[in-house]
Amino acid sequence: MAKRRTSRRRRKTSLTPFQTAVFSLVGLCLALGLWVGAASGVGAAPTWQEIYTAVGLAEPLPAADLPENTDAVHFIDVGQADATLLQSGGEYCLVDAGETDSEQALMSYLEQMGVTRLKLLVMSHPHADHIGSMAAVLENLEVEQVLLPDFDKAPYPTTRLFEKVMDAIEASGATVSTAAAGQSYPVGSGSLQVLAAGVETDNYNDLSQVLLFESGELSVLLSGDGEKPVEQAALEAGVVPRADVFKAAHHGSDTSNTMEFLQAIRPQYIAVSCGLGNSYGHPHAEPMERFELIGAQVLRTDQDGSVVIASTENGLQSYTSNASKAKEAA
Repeated sequence: MAKRRTSRRRRKTSLTPFQTAVFSLVGLCLALGLWVGAASGVGAAPTWQEIYTAVGLAEPLPAADLPENTDAVHFIDVGQADATLLQSGGEYCLVDAGETDSEQALMSYLEQMGVTRLKLLVMSHPHADHIGSMAAVLENLEVEQVLLPDFDKAPYPTTRLFEKVMDAIEASGATVSTAAAGQSYPVGSGSLQVLAAGVETDNYNDLSQVLLFESGELSVLLSGDGEKPVEQAALEAGVVPRADVFKAAHHGSDTSNTMEFLQAIRPQYIAVSCGLGNSYGHPHAEPMERFELIGAQVLRTDQDGSVVIASTENGLQSYTSNASKAKEAA
């Protein structure tokens, strides 16, 4: 079982130019000391990760350094919004695209990753914090296929943002599909499966699909902002599987993340996508208590920055923008 994170978090701090210079000089001296010791025959030469750890610097998020054929999931820090990148065999699927204000953060992250083409772009549901930068994605990247929620289950959206996204989808020339249970979409050497496709509702959150991404040793379950009716319907249909990683539903809200749903998934990692100091109070205390009870390691974009969980030769490892080192699964 993975070691649980303590309540202490690495806080972002602002350093003066002088402090930065001093810390950099101290770090360089310590790093050189490690290197000289290795060169003199005392142990093997340290890796850059060991040097970063030795000098107390935060390890850079290794997203762009991961081999192209890595199986990984990226929970991109887009504030109080969602954007999840699935990676396998050099191909990518993006589930949701943050809000309008997070366009630069999202596009910069995709550029850093070298993503120029998406095998699949998924809209979990039509709320602004999930489709805000979707038009920009469609205009700047080659998108092969778009998966939409089943709009027959709710009043058809009429917001200007939604219309803009739908126009961008049409202009992109991408193939468009409506989510239905049982569908499977290849992504690299893995696949994205639609386990459930929302429920009849007046609440757009409950149009969210329940999705399972599997590739190699990695399995990830996503349920958008699906609330208790979505979770209960999936449980009653018997389609909720065990998965290594679960993205906390609805940004960690108590409207979702029931104990029965979590116990069915039994994730090793739970990632919460939410904004620092958000007005909704996400993640709520009750789901956080349940996450602890099932023994999951919780990672949060508001405190940890962007989160990557990748399959490596040493098992699953998690990396965060603000972490001091990679977390290796026990």
